[in-house]
Amino acid sequence: MSRIFALSSRKNVGYDVPLHLKLGTEFLVLLITLMSFLSILALIGVVSLGHMTKSWTSGLENSITIEIPAANISEDNIKSLLEGLRKIDGVQQAQRLSQKDMQDMLSPWLGDVSGLWDDLPVPALITVNIRERSTLITSEITATTRRLLPDANVDAHEEWLHDLLKLANGLRLLSFSVFCLIMLVTAAVVGGAVRSRMAIHHRELELLHIMGASDSYITHQFVRYIFVQSLKGVCIGILLGFATIGTFGLLSHKNPGTLPDISLSGSEWGLFVVVPLLLSLIGVWAARITALRVLREMP
Repeated sequence: MSRIFALSSRKNVGYDVPLHLKLGTEFLVLLITLMSFLSILALIGVVSLGHMTKSWTSGLENSITIEIPAANISEDNIKSLLEGLRKIDGVQQAQRLSQKDMQDMLSPWLGDVSGLWDDLPVPALITVNIRERSTLITSEITATTRRLLPDANVDAHEEWLHDLLKLANGLRLLSFSVFCLIMLVTAAVVGGAVRSRMAIHHRELELLHIMGASDSYITHQFVRYIFVQSLKGVCIGILLGFATIGTFGLLSHKNPGTLPDISLSGSEWGLFVVVPLLLSLIGVWAARITALRVLREMP
């Protein structure tokens, strides 16, 4: 395991400061691996919540349900209502749910309701699909329904949509906040590692200064060291992240009712590679800033 998380100690690999020695290299790479893996998990949360929100709202956003109480069901009135709804500009489809559709809706809660159908006061339901949700078309549908069937209930699903969007956006914001926190922690960890390394090799740094080495030259060596270590950690983190995505996808395929389906587009797959690499760049930036600051404090 130590061979995976450490640079080769066979030679100095071009460093004037002995950065090739282990001295906590494994721990640094392990932290970068963990941060990369957690960033991918945070991205999975953001992307999955976006897909789930779209799936939840797609069936409600452009749909309106009209419920007619069982005591007021009249086939003639329902037929007149359907004809009136279809004449409204913006209504794509208006249809009454069949008895089979109603049974399919109730069966998850009541089991096989075919024998109870005659005894249940089941209301009639009409679904209206609209081209685009607006206050004008909702008001027109409500007015038409009230005129023909005053006791009918028009449900535009606005409360459901508001609550779903509020919940999903809150969870996505939380996932994004975790992602930003991971970036900050990575910068802090890398900065601390560089400062610790520079304290260990303080004498070597002073000797390089005496020999005429500039701050930018010394900083470049620490930046290169951090880049190599962070790149190793990022690659391992990406592999672990993809393995996790594949495992979740396999479990959701075999158990569709327990886990959400994770289906990613090409750009989203690319995002899972780009973001951990961004993590590596943040580590390089933190290493450069820290190294320059420490070198300027030296006599």
